[in-house]
Amino acid sequence: MNATYQLNHEWEQLARRVVAAQQLVLVIGSSDAGKSTFCRFLADVAVAEGLKVGFVDADIGQSEIGPPTTIGLKCFAPPMETPIERDGRADALYFVGAVSPRRNLLEVVTGTRRMVDAARDAECDFIVVDTTGYVHDNAAIVLKQHKIELLQPNHLVCIGRSTELEQITAGYSQQRWLAVHHLLPHPRVRSKSNKARARHRKSRLSAYFADSTVQQVPFDQIRGVRTPFFIGRIANEKELEILTRLTETGVHHAEWGNRTLCLIASVHLSKAAIASLKNYLSLERVTTEVRAAFTNRLVGLIGTSGDILSVGIIEVFDFQKRELSIRCKPGVAKDACTLQFGDYRIEAS
Repeated sequence: MNATYQLNHEWEQLARRVVAAQQLVLVIGSSDAGKSTFCRFLADVAVAEGLKVGFVDADIGQSEIGPPTTIGLKCFAPPMETPIERDGRADALYFVGAVSPRRNLLEVVTGTRRMVDAARDAECDFIVVDTTGYVHDNAAIVLKQHKIELLQPNHLVCIGRSTELEQITAGYSQQRWLAVHHLLPHPRVRSKSNKARARHRKSRLSAYFADSTVQQVPFDQIRGVRTPFFIGRIANEKELEILTRLTETGVHHAEWGNRTLCLIASVHLSKAAIASLKNYLSLERVTTEVRAAFTNRLVGLIGTSGDILSVGIIEVFDFQKRELSIRCKPGVAKDACTLQFGDYRIEAS
């Protein structure tokens, strides 16, 4: 194992302090500090000591467990040789739908807690949580602090200069329920370029969708989450004709809510056109989108249990047939009752 991780005495010393049954370790630090490698090291040590390990990968941009845009859980149980085999597949997933925590703080906190709970439900003895390198602005500080308070880890491992993370950790330094540890980045850690990170995301997503098929999901089968669509009454053909005339552009799809209207048009509507539509129809809110915004967009297909069945890619939004063509794991589309809409779109190849 030492050869695998390029012998680091500080890691070994800390592992002796934190690896034990009924312990939860949360690891934070900036990008390229070696967080993921250290988490894998702890998991290997724990498995070697006979513990069942729950590895929660909350690094949504550079995921190793599950595809990018998700928080994944993988359980490792002894006996098994170390370093533990990693095929990238997750035992449980939570769909965030983005590769950065910015503007997705609630989803990241919720998903991390859901995966920790899943690890406990799987009777894991030792849980380690990897995180993103998002640590430097006010929102990042709030995110990490709420993650600490929600997860209530036994150990918080901070990789980087102590002053770099002090704004996050200062309020917990004297609390008895949490042990805060500091490590310097591994001397052999190398920075990754943005292009390298993008290549990693593309590779991981390609691997996830390698065995996927395109399946049809009728509009009336599903409801939407994190979107204003698929939650209201769908406009009929006559109403679409009226909306097309009022907006002076093609309106392909529309849904009515409580004094609200959401529509998908050929082009973006101007602020003046939206204001005119609100006034004419006595609406409180009008939300507009263009058709292209849905193409290649990632979604989470959720079953009746509330758990994710598959991450999917919207390939076709068919307004005439009132159905979506979604690339996802074989056979799951028919069991989906909810679509979680993400912000991330796959680049056309």
